[in-house]
Amino acid sequence: MQRTGKRLLLGVLLVLPVAMYLGSLMISGAVNFRSLEDLENPLAEKPDTALYLRSDGQTWTLDSARGKIAVVSFFFTSCPTICPAMNFHLKEAHDRLYGYKDLIFISITVDPLTDVPVVLEAYKDNLGVAASNKWDFISGDRDAIFQLANSLWLHASQDSSAEGGYSHSQSAVILDWEGHLRSRITDDGNLLGAYDVSEPYLVDQLVEDVRVLVKEHRKVKMGQTK
Repeated sequence: MQRTGKRLLLGVLLVLPVAMYLGSLMISGAVNFRSLEDLENPLAEKPDTALYLRSDGQTWTLDSARGKIAVVSFFFTSCPTICPAMNFHLKEAHDRLYGYKDLIFISITVDPLTDVPVVLEAYKDNLGVAASNKWDFISGDRDAIFQLANSLWLHASQDSSAEGGYSHSQSAVILDWEGHLRSRITDDGNLLGAYDVSEPYLVDQLVEDVRVLVKEHRKVKMGQTK
């Protein structure tokens, strides 16, 4: 009995490190043989050269995100409807993905006349991410912002019939390190495109897909092909 018990203990000791390693890889998204669809650079034909302002007052362009994986969404601070839930769920995703180095969240206001940098900075503080260097809140020229949203398969416009005076998508998109839109294929074979971040299960899918893309990015940086 003692010999059998020792063998069982030895077996557990040998298997446990492997199981823990595989578990950690699964949590990080490394054991995932899916790849995201590459939808190419939506701004390739007409690059976005507009200058924007971050909440800290520094200038910003979409090119600032090159080399990083970016989760991009549109909102406005006085939004009385979908924005609070959107950014609550995006904060959850931000917190779950915070350990990844080459990742940034970008939230662009559709009401830049109101949401000047100091207002965005206060909003960032109230959201609980004032100290985060992984989440930029962006203002800029309103028409350029509307055009950018449409280029990224999203929507933003002034709308007098909408609560708050603006209409915009309640979804986020993923851009890879080259500025390409990336998306999963759904179980029914359709391209998801944008992730409705008002839906918790789609926030989970966003997190999963960012982890898949992180794995791919690591391979690219190590000199491997996609």
